[in-house]
Parts: sequence; C-alpha cells; structure tokens
Amino acid sequence: MEVGSLLLLVGVAVGIVILKTFYDQGKKALSIFPDIHSVNVVYRDKTALGYSTRSWKTKFGGASRSLDIVVTDKELWLRSFLLLAGITKQHDLLHKIPLGRITSAKENKEGIVLAFKGEKGEGKQVVINTRDKAAFLKSIRKG
Repeated sequence: MEVGSLLLLVGVAVGIVILKTFYDQGKKALSIFPDIHSVNVVYRDKTALGYSTRSWKTKFGGASRSLDIVVTDKELWLRSFLLLAGITKQHDLLHKIPLGRITSAKENKEGIVLAFKGEKGEGKQVVINTRDKAAFLKSIRKG
C-alpha cells in the first residue's frame, strides 16, 4: 500500500471517529427533549444565534445560525441540531425551561437578554437573536 493511500485511509478513519463522537454526544445531550411532534409548538426558529453569559468561554463560543429555539405552550427549548448538540451543551446553550422560570426577557442592541432560573434554582442568562423578536417575546409571555 502506498503512503498516500495509507494517509487517506487514516484520515477517513479519524473523520469517522470524530463524527461518531459528535453523534453520540449530541444524542445524549438532546435526550432531555421529547419528540417535537408530541408538543404544541407556539414559536420556532431553527437558525437563531445566541450565547450564554456564564463565562468568557461561553460568551465567545456561542451558536451562530445553529441554535434551535422552540417555544411550546409550557416550555422554552434552546437546542441545536444533533452533531452540534454536545458542543452547545458545553457552551451552556442547551436548556429546557418551563415558561414560569423565565424571570425577564429584555430586548437590547445585541438581541434578547433572557434571564431564567436553572433546575437547581440558580440564576442563568443567555442572549439570543431570533428572526421575529416580537413573536418570540409574545410566545414566552403567554405562559
């Protein structure tokens, strides 16, 4: 076997391992969400932007056009598609928030600053930018 062929084979194998890792991490991260067809979706934007204000790492490592915002009649979901869900979780952008836990939603020049209580009652904050800000704000205030 030639060196070029061997390098190509190794490169393909490494690529498959990386994709499998992203797939497994994403599948595990998204397991907190039920099937989208089992809930009443009030608002959805599959190409939103956002970042968490938890740390400098999460501020600079936000999602750009890969954040999926889903508002149901009871919850707000912040998630991404399967292969990026593990990374989204690491950057504190993977949340299933009951609408009653949202403490504020204010629009500013960066987007919508959304404050909410986490599962343990701790305060959290994310900044999101969605296509229809008015419809999003209306949908989370219904709850």
